[in-house]
Amino acid sequence: MKREFVKSGIPGLDKITGGGLLAGSVVTLSGPTGSGKSTFAMQFLVEGALKFKEPGVYIAIEESKDAMYFHMSGYAWDLEKMEKARQLVFLDYPVYEVDQFMNQYSAILEIINSVGARRVVIDSIMPIALFFPNEEERKKGFLKFIDNIRKWNTTTLIVSEDTTSAAGEALPETKYGIETFTDAWIHIYTLFSEKTRERTREVEVLKLKGAAHSTRRYPATIDKNGISILVK
Repeated sequence: MKREFVKSGIPGLDKITGGGLLAGSVVTLSGPTGSGKSTFAMQFLVEGALKFKEPGVYIAIEESKDAMYFHMSGYAWDLEKMEKARQLVFLDYPVYEVDQFMNQYSAILEIINSVGARRVVIDSIMPIALFFPNEEERKKGFLKFIDNIRKWNTTTLIVSEDTTSAAGEALPETKYGIETFTDAWIHIYTLFSEKTRERTREVEVLKLKGAAHSTRRYPATIDKNGISILVK
């Protein structure tokens, strides 16, 4: 199989991943509430469409399109214009319709093919995890879930919250363990400084199958253009 890398377009990320993300891979994107996960995920689609002519699909399972567009309106992205140009497709599933999402992989594939989408975001894993009655069923369900996603032949980010900010040496853990099933894992930390009395962000690539990547944590900032990873 030919190995191809997808350039994320997120400043600094491709440098610390050793060239980008493997095309067709499934990636966990985790971090605590407010760390910038959804911003990171949307930026991955925006940059892909505008810089690399790779349309994207954003699948929201917690938030409506109107709410998401409102929250993203502070960035320099014209999401409505992109949607009209079929550079971006937004699908929203209310929490009570998770079962429909879990049974519509083929329908979503038709949408992906209709716009030539190469990138997908699923935000977030929590409603999907709660769809299963217990941990054993969830693990089996996740295996099938990831297998079905691979059939889309897209580079897919799955957003997940972690249990702590994991500021120490221990690895962070997501609430439902989706990172153990995916090909890669990118984590956003929020670190509190007693000296400055403020929180800062850092990004780390914790897992990237089949590629050499940095094992350091890097500071990150968010402005009107989205998230930037500061790599010296």
